[in-house]
Amino acid sequence: MLEFQHQDFYAGIRAGNQVFHLKLVDERDPSIAFVDAGEHFHLYFETEDAEAAADALRRNGVRLAKDVHETAWGTTEFSIRDDQGHTLYFGERR
Repeated sequence: MLEFQHQDFYAGIRAGNQVFHLKLVDERDPSIAFVDAGEHFHLYFETEDAEAAADALRRNGVRLAKDVHETAWGTTEFSIRDDQGHTLYFGERR
């Protein structure tokens, strides 16, 4: 849900009790290549149920970049890429 907007380049969106600030930039983010090369991420969202979150995204037409999997560090995770190339991870603590 849109929380606020400043002109045409800055806005905040609300998800539950969190507000995310977003800024529009015309150039491609230079960190995308670094993230891709090192299997890093741009944002990490903790979720209570990774499988359910992945299923909801799939039902809405989102393709997973990395399917739901368990990690050696005690989480269940999956990732997606946004339409700009950013890598977003979602994880559930086990």
